[in-house]
Amino acid sequence: MNFSKFIAYTNRLCYTKQIKRKGADAVTNLNTYFQKHGLCAENILYIYRRDRKTVIKRMDGEEFALFIPISSILAVLPECEFLNISKGTVVCRSHIVNISSDGVYTMSDGRTFQGRKRDMSSHRRLSAEIGLTNTKHRPLSMLEKCSLLDNMPLAFCVIELVFNEDGHGVDFIFRYCNAEMANVEGVPVEEMLNRSFYKVFPNGDKKWLVPYADIALNGTKHTLHDYSPEIGKNLIIHCYQPEPGYCACVLQVADQ
Repeated sequence: MNFSKFIAYTNRLCYTKQIKRKGADAVTNLNTYFQKHGLCAENILYIYRRDRKTVIKRMDGEEFALFIPISSILAVLPECEFLNISKGTVVCRSHIVNISSDGVYTMSDGRTFQGRKRDMSSHRRLSAEIGLTNTKHRPLSMLEKCSLLDNMPLAFCVIELVFNEDGHGVDFIFRYCNAEMANVEGVPVEEMLNRSFYKVFPNGDKKWLVPYADIALNGTKHTLHDYSPEIGKNLIIHCYQPEPGYCACVLQVADQ
């Protein structure tokens, strides 16, 4: 081996070692991050890309956004438990509740993801493999039913009320929002879903809590006509109780 080839070989060897060392460091750092934030394979629902970040969704609704590729996270998770169903989307197979004939995955929290459209047969095989072939005979959960309203031309959301020890409503969490909801509120669905109203809208008016709590607790129905200072719009909100503890709302922007 002449000297120039020896130098080239040495450089390649050093580069390979650097790559391996960086990969090992990345795994170590990610494991440390998981431990710090209480993340593990058993409590991760799904992972997806949003605004050039990789977002990890935990079972309790909390989300964690990192500036790392999805492949780095998959490297520390059990391969048999997590499925890469499309570019930028990984789901936990044990939290899939339905796979539609056109490859739409419904997760246990009601969130839906479109699987790869190039190979629909793979979605059907997976559905049969994990025992979802007969899901059409299983009653849909409330949040699964909401997915039928994803593209409804009226804004629709389902909120879960949070009560204090005295039984008073102190907050509510967006459990479902359709696409039109984002247009009315001026906030992307991903930034509302499973988040407190008062975190999404820090200056939110507490007046909304009274009627929403009445509906969630007592099953009453209300039609609210009021100005929403959070978004600067007059709203007509039709509310009802889809399940105890929840309030469903259809929002319309009133004529100015």
